[in-house]
Amino acid sequence: MKKIFFTLILAVLALRAISQEQATYTHYPIFPILINPGYTGFENQHQFLGNYRNSWSGFPGAPKSYTVMYHGPVGDKLGLGGGVFSENAGDLNLFRIQGNYAFRFQAGKTKIGLGLTTEFLNKQIDNALLSNPLVDPNDTDLENMADGESYFDASMGAHILHDDKLFFDITLPNVVRARLDEVPVDGEPESNGVLAYYIMQLGYIFNVSDQNFKVIPSITLRDIRDVPFQVDINLQGRFLNEALITGLTYRPSTGGSLAFMLGTKVSMVQALYSYDVSFNDFQPYSGGGHELTLSLNLSSKKANQTPATN
Repeated sequence: MKKIFFTLILAVLALRAISQEQATYTHYPIFPILINPGYTGFENQHQFLGNYRNSWSGFPGAPKSYTVMYHGPVGDKLGLGGGVFSENAGDLNLFRIQGNYAFRFQAGKTKIGLGLTTEFLNKQIDNALLSNPLVDPNDTDLENMADGESYFDASMGAHILHDDKLFFDITLPNVVRARLDEVPVDGEPESNGVLAYYIMQLGYIFNVSDQNFKVIPSITLRDIRDVPFQVDINLQGRFLNEALITGLTYRPSTGGSLAFMLGTKVSMVQALYSYDVSFNDFQPYSGGGHELTLSLNLSSKKANQTPATN
């Protein structure tokens, strides 16, 4: 019975993963570049970043993702970066390679970064899935996926920091989307418009300088392609010049889940780990979600003195 339960869950996860292309990170409040191209080079630092995420650990074939990124300033106004993303979820393999470009400027007390991501995406399922007794072998969508699907995709984003305290992020995924290997067979447009999908975050930095710590609450609204609407309520604490970083993320809109974050920053190296626990009925059968991010931050020779938000 337990084996059948796991098999059914994996089938659901595989179908969900086939639809979902936008990566879901927990560490974006600390590393905004994971979701927002407007943050590219924003802090006048060269940042090399690696992220690993294991969702629903304990299930065979549960989603595992790997991300490697770089971004940094080019002169006083521009930022450039790029990254590679790979995910394995059951029999699905997803691969993305992207480039990030941003224009940065300051208006009074407000610092603004406007960015663009261009991306090549390929998704493909293992042929073995077609022989699974739970799968219809005549499903044309799965047959196409076995051959692989390739897309060009572009997203836009903005990161705004006012008076080193109030920050606002907006990302618009899939503003341009085109099938590269063949014309889509379903007849539906690949791009649904600039405002069809979005990720928005609003937060405030409470800097208690005499006690050497910061408290950063924020809220995120996420409506992305083929994924239910999601709300994140985030709270960060940064102590002793970020030698200790803590955080909580509560997601009430997806059945309920809570992520606990713990990290540190020592000189140029930053590390962050989080554990996600779901309030859904299947949680007793899962080991929760695990995410680890490591970054190396190198100051630019022309770095300014604007306090960082990450």
